[in-house]
Amino acid sequence: MSNLLRLAAAALTALPLAACAAESEGPVALTWWQGPNAETPTQEAVAACTKDGKYAIKVETLPDGSDKQREQLVRRLSAKDKSVNLITMDVVWTAEFAEAGWILPLPDATAKTVTDGTLEGALKSATWKDKLYAAPLLSGSQLLWYRKSRAEQAGIDPAKGELTWEQLLAAAGGMPEGERGVATPGNRYEGYTVFVNALVASAGGQVVDAEGQPGLDSDAGRAAASVIGSLATGPAALKGMSTLDEETMRAAFEQGEASFMTNWGYVYAAAADRATKEPEFKKVFDDYGWARYPRVVAGVPSAPPLGGSNIAIGAGTPEDQRESAYAALACLTSTQSQKGFMMGAGIPAARSSVYDDAEVRAKFPFADVMRDSIAEASPRPMVRKYNALSTAIQTAFHPPASVTAETAAKAQAAVAQAVGQ
Repeated sequence: MSNLLRLAAAALTALPLAACAAESEGPVALTWWQGPNAETPTQEAVAACTKDGKYAIKVETLPDGSDKQREQLVRRLSAKDKSVNLITMDVVWTAEFAEAGWILPLPDATAKTVTDGTLEGALKSATWKDKLYAAPLLSGSQLLWYRKSRAEQAGIDPAKGELTWEQLLAAAGGMPEGERGVATPGNRYEGYTVFVNALVASAGGQVVDAEGQPGLDSDAGRAAASVIGSLATGPAALKGMSTLDEETMRAAFEQGEASFMTNWGYVYAAAADRATKEPEFKKVFDDYGWARYPRVVAGVPSAPPLGGSNIAIGAGTPEDQRESAYAALACLTSTQSQKGFMMGAGIPAARSSVYDDAEVRAKFPFADVMRDSIAEASPRPMVRKYNALSTAIQTAFHPPASVTAETAAKAQAAVAQAVGQ
């Protein structure tokens, strides 16, 4: 009996110690795998979201470049790495990662929190098979950027948002040589897929439909091909169009070789920064205008490109950490967090209310056009084999000067093979 009493006493003595040990474990430790280009707003968001001490977030920086980021994440996720908790994903990865079981669908309460006030285009990029798998963190769409004085000279008013590609190319082509350029993607890279997809969607079609069937051999596909071919072989084509990407387009626009350009919102922040350092360039910057992406069909609003990134929860996250991970995801993608990224890194927000903020509107006078463009943007195809599909599109439509109406049928066959149809 005395032995039993001693054991009971020891057990009772150990209870407070166990309770203290549990209390001393501290906040739940989470790891956020994030890209390298927004360090300050990332740290500010982490500090704001962890100040109550319920969880801690360690930031692991992914390599620069979408392909390298995807490669590292796929390797870790397929190995069920328990440290991959919060993941910043490109908007085109959702289908692949969800179908592979690498990320978790968001529970209803979290989904409601991240959905409220988020622009429709951004939400589409985070959804797979009618389930929300991620929370939009950053978004963005391409606008038509133009020199206001030159647009007036050409006799067009892009600001109305009704300009078609045909009207744009005709007006630009009549301008003086050295100023008539229209800068669009032309190199064989992801940006060219973005261009083709936006043209097809603006013509009322889909590169791939909801059932996974290619839709390029269609009136919409041929209309998209017509725009590319007309631009590349007309007077508005820039020299070396087949090598153009976002940065070379921006350079041509800033230097004046191009009077019109389709590009992401970052070009405004870059130009504003340059204008503060170079007084002569300020005259150019003050002549910047912006408008919605051009239409393919007169009278039919365009379907602008969609970019950005979403945050998802890695499926290897231990059960006892998931509640904290979902809370962190909701906080990191909150209105305040997205405002911080927009103000600090110049990357547009996915939440509508950010564009009503006085500081945001002062720094980004194109806020309303950007918000509307994101809301009505057309995401790139949501398919598991997206990389193969994108490569097929780039190959079929390249070089731009070779594109004709027949290109649409050739691209259809290439896309069908890529997605396994």
